[in-house]
Amino acid sequence: MAEIEPVYSEPKGGLYGGHFDSSGLDPNVRAVMMDERWTTSYGGSEAATVITYAFPTQASDYLNAPGGYPPADPDAEHPAYSFAPINEIQIEAVRAAFGLVSSYTNLTFVELDSSHAADAAFRFGQFDDSGSQSGFPPNEGEYSPQDSRLSGDTWLGGNGTPPSMAFFGTDHFNTIMHEMGHAFGLKHGHDPDYSGALSSDRNNNEFSVMTYASYFGADSEGATEAWAGSSPSSYMMYDIAALQAYYGANFGKVGTEAVYSWDTQTGQQYINGLPAEFTGASKGAKILTTVWTQGAIATYDLSNFAENQVADLRPGEWLRFSSTQIADLNDQAPTGTPEFQAQGNVYNALLYQGDERSLVSNLMTGAGNDRLIGNDIANRLSAGAGNDTIDGGLGDDTISGGAGADTVTFGAGRSLLRDTLEDLNGDVVLDLGSANAIQILGLRASRDDFTVTLGDGGVSFGLEGSVFDLRGDFSGGDFIAAARGFGKDGFTHLSFITYLPELTEQVTVAPSAINGIAAEVLLAGDGFTNFTVTLDSSGTICRNTIGTYRIGADGTISDVSILFGDAQQADAGTALALGRPEAGESIGFFLIQDGQNVYGELTDDLAFRWEGTSLVLSSSSRGDLSDADIFHSVANYNAGGTTQVLSGLHQDGDGFWIGFEDTAGEFSDYDFQDVVLRVHESMSILV
Repeated sequence: MAEIEPVYSEPKGGLYGGHFDSSGLDPNVRAVMMDERWTTSYGGSEAATVITYAFPTQASDYLNAPGGYPPADPDAEHPAYSFAPINEIQIEAVRAAFGLVSSYTNLTFVELDSSHAADAAFRFGQFDDSGSQSGFPPNEGEYSPQDSRLSGDTWLGGNGTPPSMAFFGTDHFNTIMHEMGHAFGLKHGHDPDYSGALSSDRNNNEFSVMTYASYFGADSEGATEAWAGSSPSSYMMYDIAALQAYYGANFGKVGTEAVYSWDTQTGQQYINGLPAEFTGASKGAKILTTVWTQGAIATYDLSNFAENQVADLRPGEWLRFSSTQIADLNDQAPTGTPEFQAQGNVYNALLYQGDERSLVSNLMTGAGNDRLIGNDIANRLSAGAGNDTIDGGLGDDTISGGAGADTVTFGAGRSLLRDTLEDLNGDVVLDLGSANAIQILGLRASRDDFTVTLGDGGVSFGLEGSVFDLRGDFSGGDFIAAARGFGKDGFTHLSFITYLPELTEQVTVAPSAINGIAAEVLLAGDGFTNFTVTLDSSGTICRNTIGTYRIGADGTISDVSILFGDAQQADAGTALALGRPEAGESIGFFLIQDGQNVYGELTDDLAFRWEGTSLVLSSSSRGDLSDADIFHSVANYNAGGTTQVLSGLHQDGDGFWIGFEDTAGEFSDYDFQDVVLRVHESMSILV
């Protein structure tokens, strides 16, 4: 056969090949990248966004290429000579694989009737071979140069021919995804010759469909297979990350909600109760897949699985919730052989360029003795019944252990453990700290209602026959119980709050003590609780104005009023009523720096409005008041999110104490004693 001169610069389906620099990416992501992708110009840097594809019906669609259609291997028989159209099952499998890639990336795929190379970048044919092959994007690089006329053409042999429409989880579908991965620019993950190979603890199909190793330790000289139904039903984490590095990440579901669940009998994946696109049941109901959320507020609902679960929400980790549906990765070993089984059912995709919008937010497990691990954002972790172990991770988490003796570890954020008193019985809470708290649902109680027992390394709280242990460093503060609401809406907020540090003029408070409002619930209303504020002191030369407002559940600011027009001249010990906020409302405070000198007396015709990310104070009689800096007790309301208050209990007095700093930035002494307030609460008499 005469050798056909290679062509690298001609377009295929209107697209070209271009080099990609993957240096700096995770080594395991690089291990599946050949650093060549589809671009909009020859050797260009702009990634393709639309890729066309077609299913040829005759060999001439290939063989009439200008200059001839070269074989992938000059020494091999030309695949077009044994061409046959792929069947309907293969077509549906290819479409599913395209759908998956589209869900991960910014690529859109358009199916054409025309199979000419000028029109379709990706083409699919069947040929008489047990194996399958596919052409990389056009390139003349050292690793695997690819003629433009062969690029994107996939030839499916016996291993790429699913026996039925139930192709998810089959090695045949895994092969189709694998070969299409080559066409997108992915290389073999087991191959160390270019950009390295997958690490030994990641070199199997749990982490990439691009490796020949279906299980750990497999001989990569030839592809191994999982048992039918136990191959991946999607691209896996390193494949997804590599495709996104080339073509960008799909965040098209930001602002929506997606509840992911799986069927205990079929393995079918659901989103919001409906079968998820590009998914299906697998033989033996096996579950082996990776989830990319597209930025939706995502929940894993595993409450229908009753066995002991390990569910980890961190990117690159996995969830094992159904041992009977764990994939068996070696078809040469008996099913159920532990060393050849997948570690999880569902795997979490990696972050794209550190963007946390793809993280899964919420998790619900079932009645087993489960282990739940949160990630770095605010999670809702609900463990159901059983003796569960819960680690919140970073973020402001809301945790429910449910019935059973649970062990809860809070992370670095401000987190809540919310359970009934009965469900808290037997629980152990580790590292409670001053930033976290417990909310006892359906119960109103004061601190004096509890039996408090000191023990080694912690405190036990008992009430109505239930006992739970709190572990941590509880020196330098005290516990406080705030009761809110009634009936089914009632709860008791139990937290440890540090003492207010000693505040001295021009003595900077230790950064670790600057805590903002230690427990927002202490300023939250329920329609029954009255609040009073007392001016304790003002230690500054500025004649600061102090005001208050209500913050609605939706963040709306209302009822803006002045408490002390000139805090410097006001009498220490002056107490003012703040009223009785409704359920969902909370109290905020603000300080106008030197407000008395700047504005004089302000009347209660004030309002705050947002302009972009800034809060503007206005008066209906005087217009916008923008001549003085304003600082808020809510850090997010301040420019740059600065914390302008600290709070705590006082060893010699009652109430909740708040110290304001009246200057921000490089000129501040951060002594937080410029204005010190004390907030009290009392219950209304119900008649």
